[in-house]
Amino acid sequence: MAPTGSLWRHPDFVRLWVGQTISHLGDHVSGLAVGLTAVLLLGAGPAEMGLLGALSRAPFILVGLFAGVWADRVRRRPVLIGADVGRALVTLSIPLAAFGGVLGLPQLYLVAFVDGVLTVFFDVAYQSYLPALVPRERLVEGNSKLEVSRSVTQIAGPSLAGALVQLLTAPVAVLLDSVSYVASVVSLLLI
Repeated sequence: MAPTGSLWRHPDFVRLWVGQTISHLGDHVSGLAVGLTAVLLLGAGPAEMGLLGALSRAPFILVGLFAGVWADRVRRRPVLIGADVGRALVTLSIPLAAFGGVLGLPQLYLVAFVDGVLTVFFDVAYQSYLPALVPRERLVEGNSKLEVSRSVTQIAGPSLAGALVQLLTAPVAVLLDSVSYVASVVSLLLI
């Protein structure tokens, strides 16, 4: 039975909130850092950057409907965990390839697309996970808290990314996104 009162006293919601806040921050850091990796390390021009952006968004059109139908038929938590594990591994490939001296634009394109596909599956499962986690009368509060975190990370993430790229390099900033997915997985496993 879920605790009454504020959702800050609901341990499973707090775990979800912490994991998603860290993950969203990592997403916004990576959003800038992947582009800077393409430009600074690989010399990508406007056409290559446009293709990179298109490949990261194409999965929402290509698999969004299928993902929604499929996610309605399975348990959401394993989908969330699987998508985060996949996103952690695929984003980890960028710093590993960069440190190994073998990173190229084709790999960034593939990572952008695969990460996009996994994000679609995560997002559709995530939308119906909160109602299964918190009492119905707490849904507005839960959604509000999660959206405030998302908004704050949208502002803080790119700023943090710029500082990290300046301080550590773009691939290291991408590595932090991979770590943020692991934090999300841990939080989901603890629920």
